[in-house]
Amino acid sequence: MKHCLLTLLLLLSALAPEKLAAQAQHAGRRPKIGLVLSGGGAKGMAHIGFLKVMEEAGIRPDYITGTSIGSLVGALYALGYSASQIEAIALEQDWEMLLSNQVPLNQIAMEEKDYYGRYLMELPVNGLKISFPSGLIEGQALNNLLIRLTRGAHGIQDFNHLPTPFACVATDLATGEKVVLRQGFLPEAMRASMAIPTVFTPIKIDGRVLVDGGLVQNFPVQEALDMGADYVIGVNVGSGLEPEKNLNSMLDVLVQATFFTSASNLESEKKKTDFLVDILPALEGKYSTGSFTDTEEIIHIGEQVARQYGDSLRALAVYFKSFQEPMHRPAISNLQDSVRISRLTISGSSTMPRRIVRRRLRLNEQETTTISGIEDRIEILYGTGHFNKVSYAMLPADSGHHVQINMEEAAKGVLKTAIFYDSENRAGATVHFMRRNLFWEGSRFVAEVDLGQNIRSDVNYLKYMGYRNQIAAKLASQYYSNDISLFNTSGSKVAILQQNMNLATLGWQTTTNNTFTLGQQLEYKLARLYPKVAGQLNLDSVTMNVNALEQLKVRNWSFSTFFRLNTFNRHFYPTRGWKAALLGSYVFGQRTTVRANEGYASLQQALARRNPDPYFKVALKADGAVPLRRNLSLMLRQGLVMYTTNDLLIGEEMLVGGYTSVLPNMLEYRAAEPFAYSTDNLLYTGVGLQAALRKKLYLQASSTLLNTSVLNGYRTLRGKSTRIGYSATLGYLTHFGPLSVGLAHEKHADWRGFISLGFRLP
Repeated sequence: MKHCLLTLLLLLSALAPEKLAAQAQHAGRRPKIGLVLSGGGAKGMAHIGFLKVMEEAGIRPDYITGTSIGSLVGALYALGYSASQIEAIALEQDWEMLLSNQVPLNQIAMEEKDYYGRYLMELPVNGLKISFPSGLIEGQALNNLLIRLTRGAHGIQDFNHLPTPFACVATDLATGEKVVLRQGFLPEAMRASMAIPTVFTPIKIDGRVLVDGGLVQNFPVQEALDMGADYVIGVNVGSGLEPEKNLNSMLDVLVQATFFTSASNLESEKKKTDFLVDILPALEGKYSTGSFTDTEEIIHIGEQVARQYGDSLRALAVYFKSFQEPMHRPAISNLQDSVRISRLTISGSSTMPRRIVRRRLRLNEQETTTISGIEDRIEILYGTGHFNKVSYAMLPADSGHHVQINMEEAAKGVLKTAIFYDSENRAGATVHFMRRNLFWEGSRFVAEVDLGQNIRSDVNYLKYMGYRNQIAAKLASQYYSNDISLFNTSGSKVAILQQNMNLATLGWQTTTNNTFTLGQQLEYKLARLYPKVAGQLNLDSVTMNVNALEQLKVRNWSFSTFFRLNTFNRHFYPTRGWKAALLGSYVFGQRTTVRANEGYASLQQALARRNPDPYFKVALKADGAVPLRRNLSLMLRQGLVMYTTNDLLIGEEMLVGGYTSVLPNMLEYRAAEPFAYSTDNLLYTGVGLQAALRKKLYLQASSTLLNTSVLNGYRTLRGKSTRIGYSATLGYLTHFGPLSVGLAHEKHADWRGFISLGFRLP
């Protein structure tokens, strides 16, 4: 009944419109329509549903204003995108990626991949000072999206000259003043209007540090009136403040406190509208500002609510069309998928030499490339880890486009932390420190330690070399401390040894490609083993009681050539790509030292062995994810290990078992417990399926075959040459790291369960 009355009133206003007639005194001048879109986080996706219904009714606004998410939707509409096009854009996005500091793993430099996207917190370090970032999210992927979508308007500085005049609202962080953005670089203005304090980093524009406009004006109706609107259509999805039940964390409380001012003026702004559609009641209690995974449902709700006003909108359209002046019809900006680079400029501070920046970008003047090609190169430059943000702009020029690259250098140092738990290795924490240009320009130092039941540390120093930094010299040291279980042929655990292993490496590797690297290295290994649980151990054909052993020390040298490939799109539950490694090693200088307990001198003499002859080792492993359908991937796994000797020192063999690999010479095999099998020559292959049940929720089912006879292995898998294991894993990608629950089995063995949570490094 309410909407019928509204329709009747609008029809009557078409005959005797007091307010609108006064605003259109000149014959034929149509009242100007202003469209106002509020902020509201993910709830702002409902704006798209309203735009669809408004379009169908035949109404086209003359001015558009927006705040936060309203500035994103509003700017795209002002550029000439249709409501259906904006809907398609919203639905195809990976919002988890966009609203993070992440870019796809395959865009990260090879030497940085192991340290990327595996931490809960990252703190910049300058000198000896550890500071907190101005926001949790820089939003490199979001910046790329905004720049791509607005590329047709990069040369437009005055937003009044967009296909539909546009303005958005931000807040000056220093003064708390409202800042109405009507000119500048459109993607920056949109990003500033969306910069929620403590969540997104602020944006600097014209010397002012700007954050989310929702702090002071979440529903910018007055701004539409100031632009010249005679009739204002307002769409609200923001309450200003979240209800108490949604205030569940410190971050929720901080964000709530920042929106007090905006909440206080919301009602007064609503009263300034001529046609108000309040979608918030249909969204409250179901969706929050962070419900981007429910984008499709929120758009649908926005459309449902808007259709309740369908008759009123159509009547309003009839009225506006009664004037001689036609309805505003914006033409979409010229969106080119390929551009000719007539000029390339690079700005921003960077200790990375410009020639290296250009080498990474691989963008040349007077050449034609695609927008996706430019973005790929931008992400590759960002993936070096030298920058907080890398952005670009394309300005029309006489013979093509002037492409401007702007870089914002990251802090020279960074401190990162993560926590983890799994049922095999228990709880632990990772502390990571990285420092660039330590001792020499063009270098990178990393020190990292895993603190837990199994301790691991990694210290390495890279010095980039060559005119274009095409190779890097590497000096590294790694340490592993693990309890290794020993089993007899019947599968019974006979002893437990504590192994402390040190690896020292000197080598080089290529750095010109972000998907593969090759190089060589000289490595020295020292392993000390101590008995922890008594049992019988067979060592060099001598059977001994572990209690007799005080310490076993194993040393050797190796010279290796390696090739590594990684095109996975992410570390955990990748949906596409390959990760492979090929290693050929010459092992020499082997030596064993045994220290027996008092009273076992004869045993110590028996184990005082000759130095084994040098031998060769070849190892190949490859894991792949091949997309079959949108939510289904084929998981492939294959590899081999070959030795030219069967006289291996303890600790040099291949250790098989467990859900996670905690040693360099360990192979994950979920159907058996860690270190269940000890082999030399080994061939393995696996196949499985990974299904995305919903966003961030994955189900894996796989099988793995192990074989020692094909490659003429000397050792067996507890008396068998072949074993087959099956596993199923359910995983969910949380902010604290992946949560995985698994179950595995092999014939004539017990079922094995597994659970893990958090980021654990390889």
